[in-house]
Amino acid sequence: MYPAYRHSVHRMEHPEEFAHAVSGGSLAADFLAPREAATHVEQFQGDGWALDFHEAGVKARIRCELPKGWGSIGCMRSPAPSFWYGREARRGALVCTPPGEGIDGWITPGFSCLSIALPGEAWDQARELAGGRVAGFAEARIHLPGEAVFRELEHRMVGLRRSLVRAEGDSRGAVHFAQAAAEFACDVLMETCASSPLDWEKRSSPRNRARLARRAEDWMRSHLGEPLPIPELCRTLRVSRRELEYAFRQVHDESPRDFLHALRLNEIRRALVREPREGAVSRIAMAHGITHLGRFSAAYRRFFGENPGDSCRKTPRR
Repeated sequence: MYPAYRHSVHRMEHPEEFAHAVSGGSLAADFLAPREAATHVEQFQGDGWALDFHEAGVKARIRCELPKGWGSIGCMRSPAPSFWYGREARRGALVCTPPGEGIDGWITPGFSCLSIALPGEAWDQARELAGGRVAGFAEARIHLPGEAVFRELEHRMVGLRRSLVRAEGDSRGAVHFAQAAAEFACDVLMETCASSPLDWEKRSSPRNRARLARRAEDWMRSHLGEPLPIPELCRTLRVSRRELEYAFRQVHDESPRDFLHALRLNEIRRALVREPREGAVSRIAMAHGITHLGRFSAAYRRFFGENPGDSCRKTPRR
């Protein structure tokens, strides 16, 4: 069976060894000073996404042609400065290189970043969702999302990296975390499409957030039986992931993903109580969008204090 993603680790000490330091790209590096340490790159490459974790030990000029139709976003993680397209980017910056542009800059020892690569379809969807609010999105640029937002992204990327390494030998887990990686990559891309401060202020009023949360909940309830990635919901509602997250945190004190999961568990319980038949658990769970029955059973026990099969044996109250 074709693996859910490919995982590789590279240690580079000489300029020519940098050629494949960017997934799918052809990178050219020129050292601008003696190297202080080896450079390390860890790569995860899936279907329609790639994540590269870079830790550099040298000052070097970097140029890279990306695969045709693909773009990249660099999440700067260290205080060590780097320069891209003539601008300095330190920790917390998102360096956006859309399809048709090449990566162009230089790095310094101690430089650390996550580089995300996505195909043109993802960029087209992001442009559509941005609705023209972001000037120059078609050009290479540096986006500053703010420390709190970046800390949340970094927390997710660290956990995802750890999970992808652990899941390599587990085919089912690998598929799950490959999907999580693709979703994370799209989330970061959408962050680069964040609306202007004035527009954001209007859209983030308590009333507008409550309306958005209600719209999203209605859509969730009508699609509980379908796989529902949160980025797809954002595209349907034409909002950014950040807008949706803030709306749910404010209105429900839950993330959209956790809220959707809770809706599914509750609806499954109602169905199990209504239809107490042998073998109903798997069928009903899968009919409500559950893909991993083991994790479902554990979550169900945490929510309701009993196994799903126990709910089947209950008599509905009149």
